[in-house]
Amino acid sequence: MQNPRAETGDGLRPGNSGKLIEPVPMGDSTEPVPEIGLEAAYAAKTPSGNKTLYEDWAPTYESGFIEYMGYVYHRTVADLFVVHQGEVKGEVLDVGCGTGIVGVELRRLDIEPIDGIDISPAMLSNAAAKTNADGEAAYRHLIAADLMQPLDIADDTYSGVISAGTFTHGHVGPEAFDEMLRVARTGATFALGINAEHFVERGFDAKFASLVAAGVITEPDLIDIAIYEPDHAANVEGDHFDDRALVAIFRKLAGAAPV
Repeated sequence: MQNPRAETGDGLRPGNSGKLIEPVPMGDSTEPVPEIGLEAAYAAKTPSGNKTLYEDWAPTYESGFIEYMGYVYHRTVADLFVVHQGEVKGEVLDVGCGTGIVGVELRRLDIEPIDGIDISPAMLSNAAAKTNADGEAAYRHLIAADLMQPLDIADDTYSGVISAGTFTHGHVGPEAFDEMLRVARTGATFALGINAEHFVERGFDAKFASLVAAGVITEPDLIDIAIYEPDHAANVEGDHFDDRALVAIFRKLAGAAPV
């Protein structure tokens, strides 16, 4: 059923549950930067907890986590999205876009336009500064919203939906799929990375089974990938260096409605 809120353009509808923002890139600061680690990230289980975590982590997220720990999850998911996209072109939604590292990879692979959505305005401020090789903004729009709430985005807006690092230990579970499917067009390509340890425990397998049985999506291809580069194992906190993810590749079927 069509979401009743009025559209503002590009299929986006700013409102209480999805604020369309124009973030200002974060500048240098002399304030002390808190040390954030994987265990702190995995301990955040609520929307407010996640928002606070990433507000604190934003200044050092890429230098202290992505680069230092050899995080390659985003790059692999972007590559898989492009491989499976086929002839279905158009707008792409980056779910849980954070600082914009997926958007950079997609622009490197000539995918555009891209909209990003994330719960953290501070992370989105970093994403706003991301560009492609020609200096153009990586993202068309950036939206601050909780993925577990209704999104102020029109039905059938996107031809592709991608996510890397969002479906893990935090509060975002498979319940978010319904809104993601609603805003996707028939035939849209999905490439969703899901932490392998929690795939069954959090009910992702059961959700996919119900969506397939209802004729909402194609049977997902589940591709097992590494999250970190092996040669950075010594830098990865705790025993997480061998963490794996399952990337679910599927399409939305014609006339489908979430169940």
